[in-house]
Amino acid sequence: MNRREEASVLFSGGSDSTLVAALSCMKFKKVHLLTFHHSAMSFTDKSMVNVKRLEEKFGKDKIAYRLIDIEEIFQKLYYSNYLRDLRRFGAFLAPATCNVCQLAMHIQTILYNLENNVGFACDGYKKEKKHMYIVMAREGIELIRGLYGEYGINYDNPVYDVLRTDWELYDLGVTPRRNIKFPHEHLHYEAQHSCFHGILTNAYLLGYYYPLHRGASSQWMDYFTEEVKLAKSYIDGYASKNSLTSIS
Repeated sequence: MNRREEASVLFSGGSDSTLVAALSCMKFKKVHLLTFHHSAMSFTDKSMVNVKRLEEKFGKDKIAYRLIDIEEIFQKLYYSNYLRDLRRFGAFLAPATCNVCQLAMHIQTILYNLENNVGFACDGYKKEKKHMYIVMAREGIELIRGLYGEYGINYDNPVYDVLRTDWELYDLGVTPRRNIKFPHEHLHYEAQHSCFHGILTNAYLLGYYYPLHRGASSQWMDYFTEEVKLAKSYIDGYASKNSLTSIS
């Protein structure tokens, strides 16, 4: 199959990434749903709830599902220069972990696409989360897009401006209920993992870091730019070792 006929989706199983998967199924001949996990995540198998719904809607032949461990990549990204980063960024390193986790997912997606000759990648990033995660802000997204572009992969955020992805999924006939997002669903998710560390990070950001350190927000880009450079080094090393080449 031509690489232009396939796409990968960073797939948590939540309504945002599930809508991206549904839209991709309508556009591409093959869609690879990539669910990631590490030691702080629980219930990653819940993503299968919406995998099955997508298979029922678009056919099993349309979808390939993979559950991928990102623990090693996350550890290398976050701790490789930890003492240097701690001296430079201080307490900021605590809430930075979620962005590093997301970057680890992108690294693994790029490697997966190179190994399987998949020319497109997309995720369920939303603009209302940009104040929490630099990876979901426009400037962070452009860094990620550039990283994918280094390897000949097109990267997109198809639902970035969609307000209610749960409504869209219901209208497409993928999910049985119209209202899925908060407050209809709280910390216990029906179809995606839970991350205890992520809950603590959000509480730290909103309850402590932002109220006291909003003026230091430029640290997001300073730190993330360095992490993207580290990500490229990791990808290049893995690709060289495994004889992977950019997609053309």
